Parts: sequence; C-alpha cells; structure tokens
Amino acid sequence: MLPLLFLAACATSPPAPEGPVFVRDGVVLGTEVTGARALPGDRWLVEVPWTPGAEVVVGDSALRAPTMAECVPLFHVDLGDVAMRVAAKGAAPDTALAFSPDGSLLAIGSYGGQLLLVDAWSGEVRARRRLAESMLKQVAWSPDGRVLYAGEQSPDAFLYALDAGSLETRWQARLADRVGSSAPPPADDLYGVYTLPGAYGVHVLPDGDLLVAAVHAWNPEEGARRNLSQMVLFSPDGAERARWPDEAVSVTLMHPRVGDGLVAVPVGRSATGPDPADLPVNGIQVLSLPHLEPVTAATYSPLAPWFTSVFLWEAVDIGGGALLAGLADGRVVRHELASGVSAQTDLGSPILAGDVPISAPIGHALLDDDRVVVVTGATTIPYGAAQTAMHPPAPHPNANALWVLDSALELVWTWRGPHDLEGLTTDPAGQTLVVGAGKRHSDGRRDLFGALVFDLAGEGTGAERLQTFCATEAPVFFRQVVTADGRVAVVEYPYTQAEGALAGRYQVTVLR
Repeated sequence: MLPLLFLAACATSPPAPEGPVFVRDGVVLGTEVTGARALPGDRWLVEVPWTPGAEVVVGDSALRAPTMAECVPLFHVDLGDVAMRVAAKGAAPDTALAFSPDGSLLAIGSYGGQLLLVDAWSGEVRARRRLAESMLKQVAWSPDGRVLYAGEQSPDAFLYALDAGSLETRWQARLADRVGSSAPPPADDLYGVYTLPGAYGVHVLPDGDLLVAAVHAWNPEEGARRNLSQMVLFSPDGAERARWPDEAVSVTLMHPRVGDGLVAVPVGRSATGPDPADLPVNGIQVLSLPHLEPVTAATYSPLAPWFTSVFLWEAVDIGGGALLAGLADGRVVRHELASGVSAQTDLGSPILAGDVPISAPIGHALLDDDRVVVVTGATTIPYGAAQTAMHPPAPHPNANALWVLDSALELVWTWRGPHDLEGLTTDPAGQTLVVGAGKRHSDGRRDLFGALVFDLAGEGTGAERLQTFCATEAPVFFRQVVTADGRVAVVEYPYTQAEGALAGRYQVTVLR
C-alpha cells in the first residue's frame, strides 16, 4: 500500500511589518487605517495604485513609493511530512491548486490524498476531506463556485463532484472503469504512484460541462508495458456527454488544453508494441467541443541526428485560431488552424559545446492573445547523443529563460536571471504572468526560491516588466495560481542541501 502522510492542515501567518511595505497596487501596514483589509498577523492592506518614486497618501501619512514592489506572504498551510520521499531523491510532491471564481477560497489537493478548502485571505481551513490514499491530481471549480471537482491518481481513479461548502459528494465517476486499474505499488517505490490510473486533466467549460483526461500507464506483472487513455466530457450532473475515442486506446492523453471550443491534447505513448493506427503519436490531436470529434492533428519529425523521437509535455496550448507546441528538443511551433501555415523557432535546439551537443527543452508554454509565452528548461544533453551520461559541459545560451514572442514567433522580450524557472500561469485577465522558481540545478543558493511576477499588459523589456519577486523558504512546484487582485499561491516542498541536510516544508504559501 502507499504510505499515508500525516496532515496537520493548520495555517500560520507572518508577523506584522515594522513599517509600511509597498506591494503591487497596495501598501501593507502594521496598524489599521480606514478602508484597509485585515490580513493575518495583525497587518492591513490598503489597495492603492502607485508608481515608482511617487508620493502616496495612506491614512494620515505621505509615503514615498520604492522603485519595485515587495511581496509579502499572507499565510502558510502545512501539508504534512514528505521528508522521506525527498531524502530518497523522489520527485517534488504533486499538488493541485485552484482559487474559487470570486477569489475568496483556495482548494488544495495534496500528494497525500487530502482535499482542503481554505479562506484565500486568512488561510483558515474551512473544510477538509481525505479522498485517496495516493495523490489528488486535479482540482477545479464550477463557474458559479458552488461545486468543486477533484480527480485522483489511485487504483480507482475517482473523479468527484463535491459541494463547495461541505465537501460532500454530489456525484462521482470511477475512471478506472474506462482505462483499467492496477495494484498499489510498494511503499518504497518513489514513482510507483504514476503507474496508477488518474485524471491528468480536469477542465470546467463555460457552460459548466467537465472535460477529463483519464490516463493509465503501467507495467503488468506478466510482462509488456501498457497504456490506456480516453477523453470524457461530463455534464454538471455527472452524465456522460461525449467520449473520444469510443474505447480507451493504447496511448497517453495527458495535459489537454481548451480554447475557442477546441481541445488540444498531446498524444504520447510508452507502451510496448506497435503504435495505434490513425492517431498522431508523439504529436497533438485537436478535438471539437462538445462532441469531441477530431478536427485536425499535428505531428513532428524527430530532430536528427540528436533525437530519435518527439516528446511533448505541458507546453501545448490552443486559442485565437492557433495551436502551439513546445518540444523537448527545444523547438517552438505555432500552427494557424484555418490556413495550415506554421511558424517555427529553435529556441533550445542542440548546439555543440566543444564536441558535446547541448539543448534546452521547452517545458512550459502558453498562448495569450497574439503572444506566445515560453520557458526554456535547464541545459541537457540530447538523449540520442552518445554522451548522455555526462553533465553538460556548458550552459545552452537560451536555457532557463522566459521568452515572449509574437504570432510569427519573433522575439518581443525576454528575461533571464539566476532563478531556475518552473511553470507559467496568468491571472484571469491575462495581464499578470507568474513564473515559479524551483530547485537549483547549478548551485546551492537558497534565496532564489519563489515566484516571479511580470506585467504582460505594459511596455518595456523583461527587466522593466518584472514587478516583484515573491520569495519562499523552499523550491516551488511548477503549478502556481493567481487571482485577479494579485494574490499568488505556490506549493513549497523540502529539498536536500549541499551538506545533505533537509530544509523547507511541504506547504502552500499565499503571497500578495
């Protein structure tokens, strides 16, 4: 059986500041003033726009604004003990986050199978429920905020529709009935949970329908590795509206994206045997809503001689009449769906450092109006090269950076700093961009964990668009969420320091 993780589920808050702190579009004070919002830790937030160097009147005081906003933690929510997993060099614990539509509540799905509902300003735990002995993979809200959906990765792979006040079940669906089940892995198998069936995508559509990617990739005791996946569209009452394919198929349909009445889903495969016919394996399938009918597909040739196959992860998006793909070989491709015309840029494609090829994979990407936003990952040696066991002898010049491109994939602005970048998300209006700063790959610095906040709507270079850095005590998981008023929620997890000791905690931190 999978180990059960103890969950304290308590919120803590930092102490009051000694003086005023300028945050984005506001000032945090240690004393109450008229019209201010109370924050945890005897602090108050006065929401007021400001520009660097300007005089800002707050209460009876005239304050001089700094050159850059600070970022203060509002509260932390402890998620239990994952020290053994981290010490054994396991991956960061998967954790799901979602703010309610009005920003008043934060849903948290933990690696230990707990679902928490907390006040998104104070951190007070409003409700909690254990749903699985393994992880909760996805959480999402109905458009009216009355229903909370949660998808687990477990032998049953249940999908739950829960009352957002009490977390009582309204309906549930067993995804394992569609893609098969497998036994819980041994407790010492650090990656065994990923061999269980799970919900790898839960998207609530504007009309309230629920799109789910059911995925199962496992190693049966009797032999060859297997895959089974299916996309399913549920009505708000749990009835099936559509499915694709009609029967689960031997691929992995992970991390779908939705936009403009279309679904873009990467089609991967790790199973033994020939690929299924008529599917774009290692490419992208585009489906129409609400019937999940195939519209088009995109495939990519391996980037020879360094790569023998193509890999897509979460760097896929669709919208504005375009399909976006970021590939592990460093290529970014944007397809115009109506014309079929494509643009490509090779941001992280292999180059030679001496006689060793190095590349920078595209880990995260999104379409935002006519812009393409991309994060390149850390430098790697292509897996088709002879020297894959080596450490890269030099960094790829485009590695570990944020890129904003136009519709022709021409550079608009870029940003690179000392942080290791993890994940991309925008606020509901698409004006604020949040990029996580995760575990260090190149050095042991401990002051560079957290979230970087950029202005997508304004003008200027990447450095001019960086509004603030929200520092955390430990690395952050690659999924962050942000509200319309600028609160950022991140998941921190423990890490092993250079001397071998563990530091940090598994917790959710909300910052402003």
